[in-house]
Amino acid sequence: MPATEECYWEIQKFITLALKANPNVLECLYTPLVEHVTPPARELLAMRGAFLSRLIYQTYNGYVLSQFRKIGARLRDGREIKWKHAMHLIRLLLSGITALREGVVPVVVEEHRDQLLRVRRGLLPWEEVNAWRLDLHRRFDEAHAATQLPERPDYAKANAILLKARRLATRTWRRSPATTPVHAALTAPEPTEPSATLRRVADAHPHALVFATVSGAHLYGFPSPDSDFDLRGAHVLPLEKVLGLTARDETIDRSADVDGLEIDLVTHDVHKFFRLMLKRNGYVLEQLLSPLVVLTTPWHEELMALARGCITRNHAHHYLGFARTQWGLFEKSRTVKALLYVYRVLLTGIHLMRTGEVEANLPALNASARLPAVDELIAQKTTGREHGILESADLAFHEAEYARLTAELQQAGTDSALPDAPRGRAALDDLLIRIRRSTG
Repeated sequence: MPATEECYWEIQKFITLALKANPNVLECLYTPLVEHVTPPARELLAMRGAFLSRLIYQTYNGYVLSQFRKIGARLRDGREIKWKHAMHLIRLLLSGITALREGVVPVVVEEHRDQLLRVRRGLLPWEEVNAWRLDLHRRFDEAHAATQLPERPDYAKANAILLKARRLATRTWRRSPATTPVHAALTAPEPTEPSATLRRVADAHPHALVFATVSGAHLYGFPSPDSDFDLRGAHVLPLEKVLGLTARDETIDRSADVDGLEIDLVTHDVHKFFRLMLKRNGYVLEQLLSPLVVLTTPWHEELMALARGCITRNHAHHYLGFARTQWGLFEKSRTVKALLYVYRVLLTGIHLMRTGEVEANLPALNASARLPAVDELIAQKTTGREHGILESADLAFHEAEYARLTAELQQAGTDSALPDAPRGRAALDDLLIRIRRSTG
């Protein structure tokens, strides 16, 4: 019995490769031979067409050209041709042509099976194989010119499925009613991997937590393979720490390497967190409304419902100031990460002013902004190092985009229908009192 060859990709890498039109990954999505499938995988298969774009031409055609040049070099050196490899290259061209023409990736090419097997067995002269290959390149060019596929894949849809899979992995229990005391609400079973490490860090917090979510690059949609995890939340100080003249532990800030994960934990006492919500601080709203939930309580649910009443047109100033800071960091570092933060902050601010909704995920934001440079930067960041330098730093272009989006955010703030002041103070005050009383 022949040996079984197995290969697995972590879901983020799988999706990233699919967005780049990697042939092996696309064929995984289109193979008719499915041995095991999970609910997230069913959704991935259902939206597999979103990964198809004109990039197929660039990826497939470019790879085949480079490999046939190597085959030509082997011939000139008097070495033998690897006919199995040549067959797969021809099959790749046939597959790419069909993908551009029909919007599906064929895994089985029955129509050409006999001819492909003749190539594999070395029964066709090299001249005929090369002529077939050249004809297929011509047909590939024609298919590319006529294809109805988009220029780029649907990054927003791909990111949405990734976030959904991440949320499923980090899903934690929820219980009611909303009157349950905080400490009682935190009694929960251990979550399953891979979220167990984050949950253990949250459970080890010195004070009761109202919530803990993942923020930073994972929330923003462009984590690198080596990105740390930014764990954010709100905690509840015991009465002896808040009734005296000086409040202690209003902010807990800790960093540690746990089970190989770099985790940066920052939480604020509910009093401070609520005050920040009433100011023009979009950062705490992003943390509160993050879909990447590690730990939740009924108070978290109530707090999320009150968040909308804290959003004002003055949040535009928060994002404008944040963008200036990030642009300054980019000018010094020239890193992809710093530049992505600039775009993320500006697009989040613009979206907030226009819709009143907090959206921190850059691929989702760019689905409507349609900035090709952003998609390219995200791909570069998610497949590279955390502090990778911009490969081709077109400073003039990005500087112009920074100026344009800054002006757009300023105008969006001026035109916004959002109120001038928060309306949720009384409700937050009531919630804070109930939380304090519950902890006795």
